[in-house]
Amino acid sequence: MKQENFLFVDVISSLFLLILLLCNFFGMLYITDGNMLSSLAVSLIIVIFYYFVLQLLKGNKERMLNQGYRKTPATAFFIVFIVFGLVSYVFMVHLVNIEKNSKKALQKEANEKVELLKNLVTQYDARANESLQTFEAQFKGKLQAYKSQRSNVLRNELGNAPFNLPEAILNSPSNSIDVASSTNAILHAYQVKYNHNHQLLDSMVLKKAERYNQTFQQWDRLNLAVNYLALHDFVKNSADLVNAKIKELPLDNEPIKISIDDEELPLNSPIALAKIYSPDYLLPLLIILIMHAFILIPYFTYQVRKYNSPRQKDAEVEVINRGGTIEL
Repeated sequence: MKQENFLFVDVISSLFLLILLLCNFFGMLYITDGNMLSSLAVSLIIVIFYYFVLQLLKGNKERMLNQGYRKTPATAFFIVFIVFGLVSYVFMVHLVNIEKNSKKALQKEANEKVELLKNLVTQYDARANESLQTFEAQFKGKLQAYKSQRSNVLRNELGNAPFNLPEAILNSPSNSIDVASSTNAILHAYQVKYNHNHQLLDSMVLKKAERYNQTFQQWDRLNLAVNYLALHDFVKNSADLVNAKIKELPLDNEPIKISIDDEELPLNSPIALAKIYSPDYLLPLLIILIMHAFILIPYFTYQVRKYNSPRQKDAEVEVINRGGTIEL
């Protein structure tokens, strides 16, 4: 019966140690900017220390009970237990603060940044279509005028960007210049480039932005911290990419001016985040106390002999050494 009781309480204690490991891991994950290896290593070390301190407390329980907790050096193990409890409490406060207070703000921020990128790509598409239509009209008009007038001014315009009409056509007799064919050939090159850029922005910006957004909307805790840092750089780089593609348009290729807020929530700093969102200190404290109470169940239920006096203990030890028993 004793053995079954021991196994049961040991399983309960181990279960709460596992829960504590996960809580510490996720709290550390934010502090380390999503470094899973470091977070797991620190969390494991803490839990391993918990386990060994628990075993030491069990092993010294009889001595502490009979000699007095204040007189036994083993009581210091309780202090170690409390110190690790305070560390776990800090992680728990930070984790609860993010879960309760920062979650909606993070989801809103991610959604706004993704919408900003979608708007940029939409503006690029609209700008590109308008630019190509204007380019086609201007090119046809200038080439038709050049065909009639053979003006050097028009020749220079048509021979340079954005029209880039080949010298062979410019030098051709007027009656051999096919305005529609030349326009379609030059326009086709820009159209091909636009189609390529449209697909590029769709895969490199829109689809990636949606994946980032899903991390926050679905609250993927494992990837949240690292993606929060990466999202800010992704938005900046994507905006630069869109403007680079706008620069390739034949006309109306001035970059889009955008404003990106550089201020980010300090997820890696419990103190800095606490200045923005006031943490709930009571709930984490209750959670930590309950968890530690269950972790210590093997110690509380571990049965040891309580001696009424040191003389009684010495007498029992002497009898046991002689191979006998003593009735108490």
